[in-house]
Amino acid sequence: MTKKSFSYVVITFALVLQMAILPLQTSAADPEKAPTWISPINYLALGDSLAAGVTPNNELGKGYTDFLAEELVTSEVLQASNKGFSYPGYKTDDILKDFEMDVTKPIIGIGHSDKTASLHQSVKEADLITLTIGANDVLPKVTFDDNGTPQFNPEELQAAIMKVGMNTQKILAKIYQLNPDAQVYVMGYYNPFPYLSPQNQPVVNQLVITLNDAIKKGMTGTTAQFVETSKKIAEDPYTYLPNPKNIHLSQSGYKVVMEAFHKSLMENYSWFAKDALTVTAKNAATVELNWKPVIDTGMVSTYQVFAGDKMVGEVMSPVLSYEIADLEPNKEYRFSVQAVNQNGTRSIQHLNTKYTVDKEPTMVFTDITNHWAKEVIEMAASKGIVSGYADHTFRPDASLTRAQAISIIVRALDLKPKSTKWAFTDLADYADSTKRDIQAAYDHDLVHGVNGHFMPNKPITRAQLALVLSRTYEVATGKPFTPTVAAPFTDIQKFSKDTQWAIAGLYQMNIATGDNGKFMPNQPTTRAHAAKMVVHSLEAIAQ
Repeated sequence: MTKKSFSYVVITFALVLQMAILPLQTSAADPEKAPTWISPINYLALGDSLAAGVTPNNELGKGYTDFLAEELVTSEVLQASNKGFSYPGYKTDDILKDFEMDVTKPIIGIGHSDKTASLHQSVKEADLITLTIGANDVLPKVTFDDNGTPQFNPEELQAAIMKVGMNTQKILAKIYQLNPDAQVYVMGYYNPFPYLSPQNQPVVNQLVITLNDAIKKGMTGTTAQFVETSKKIAEDPYTYLPNPKNIHLSQSGYKVVMEAFHKSLMENYSWFAKDALTVTAKNAATVELNWKPVIDTGMVSTYQVFAGDKMVGEVMSPVLSYEIADLEPNKEYRFSVQAVNQNGTRSIQHLNTKYTVDKEPTMVFTDITNHWAKEVIEMAASKGIVSGYADHTFRPDASLTRAQAISIIVRALDLKPKSTKWAFTDLADYADSTKRDIQAAYDHDLVHGVNGHFMPNKPITRAQLALVLSRTYEVATGKPFTPTVAAPFTDIQKFSKDTQWAIAGLYQMNIATGDNGKFMPNQPTTRAHAAKMVVHSLEAIAQ
């Protein structure tokens, strides 16, 4: 295929589609849904003709985005989908321009009452975003002579590929700026020219690899997932690319791409809350499973508990726990919980977790036997919130540094940083894992620092920890905890209103009771006090 014919196909067809595409709405009776722990998701597809669904005959049909939306409908997790911002012929510059102009385009998808939508609002409302872009930046730089040998200017081609990487980074930055919680999946490209002679295939394959590497580089530092498609398409290229003069996939080819996306979603998408199903050791051979209720409990009758494929128990709703005994040490168990409604319909997606019973009992700290915080320290240790030292001590009365305190909270909530650029300049001597914890706390507005300094070695005061825990509550629940009464402590009046309310919140939730009417806000927080405050704060968040 020559450059001229290729360009003519892409550009002409793009113009035709711009005039001809109409919103494609689907509606159907809403059957009784199965119980679920998953909130319905909004799916937005951005990209070029592969996302739009152009067929090998240059017609607009079902692309991988449509098949993915249908798969999510089958799983009863889709609220709405829209591929209206996916356009044939689109380059990375076109998507960036759409973001700059905040364009409004027709909705093409499922579950919408409106006929048009703006890009910015669509991104803000999306839970899942797929991105397919970059090929049109690069392919026009390649032509073919009469023998089908690729012809290109190496400098121009390299510049185009580098631009794809840089623009991918910019596109993702705009997505996360509008919606930091969006879960983004980026499509990798396949060899679009399987009909070229074998001697020309290495050049084309290397071009695809280099383009995909540029896309991956543009994703660096983000939570976006790269979806590999080239190997699957290469397994049967003549079925998936049936028209030698067209680079678009057949329906079976788009389904293969959909399956790659769906597999990645199953492995990486945050379908459930991280604490939807937890396992706690009761003794050396017994564990207790605790789980969250399904979203709508009105019709739920029972929860069935499985160890592997065997049902080991069943409890009536609203009971949300179950003990499993007679477990063997050093053996991995796979536990799952299924919800069943009054009509016998089971949840499609079940809660799953893996657990291995330790051969050795949980470490007993040798220096807390008579300490007032013994119980809460052991609870915090069992939950992995705190740990002891190599000599089996906990050192409960030692001061906790700011870095240590933040690491405990961030890891307890499983917060991840949103940026790879460190916010603070005084962390050079710390491990990258600690830097990431502190960066995550900064990105989630738990800490602010002073003039670019975090002061990681300084002890965290009781007032500072109270303020961080107050912010933690808001991050975890999405709403601030507003105490109804002021704290009765006589030594907090000189602190900011935010800090006073944070301390009042801890007091009202019985997390901090003070001593003789004082909170001692400037005192360093001991490891014992931190264990107590963090454990009880997490319990309050979970309620």
